[in-house]
Amino acid sequence: MTIKEKMRMNRNLSGSNQGRQAGVFCGAGLTGKQRGFTLIEVIIVMAIMAIIAVIAIPSFSANIEKQSVRNAAQTLLSHMKQARVRALAENRVVSIKFAVGSYVFDAGTTGVEKKVTVQYSEFSKNLSITKKNSSAKPNTMNFRSRGTVGNTTVDFCSSGFTKRITINKIGRARLCLASDTLPPCSDPHLCP
Repeated sequence: MTIKEKMRMNRNLSGSNQGRQAGVFCGAGLTGKQRGFTLIEVIIVMAIMAIIAVIAIPSFSANIEKQSVRNAAQTLLSHMKQARVRALAENRVVSIKFAVGSYVFDAGTTGVEKKVTVQYSEFSKNLSITKKNSSAKPNTMNFRSRGTVGNTTVDFCSSGFTKRITINKIGRARLCLASDTLPPCSDPHLCP
């Protein structure tokens, strides 16, 4: 059947060519039963979609938790680098203080105090951050005027996903690149 045969002109009873429209026959030659889906077909398609959704949702949730740990680690890493640069540039001590559920970053300039508080819950409700160092102040990280802070590790953990930031003696911080292969939260190892 050609396109011209599928098209028909709607009649204009006035006899003029004005207002004539072309129409398309939908499925010419099909009976009423052949035009749609049966109820069984629709139910089968919906069941398949439900099975796919049940399989995909846990994977999607795991990716969200993994990304939240990564975002938290990258945010703190950024603040650590800012603290080091600020300590060097302003020749003063810049601190990051860890508390239960948050950390406080000294973002002020010389003579101006400006504290930025970052809540762990901004990233994930299950996120925990553990700082380990040999400092006398275990909950504070002080970047001295030369940019040094001492060997420190900070572990991020949520729902079995772990990231680690290591800081060397001269104050350079880095995110552990092999963090996807670190064991679960209870036993993180040093970055290779």
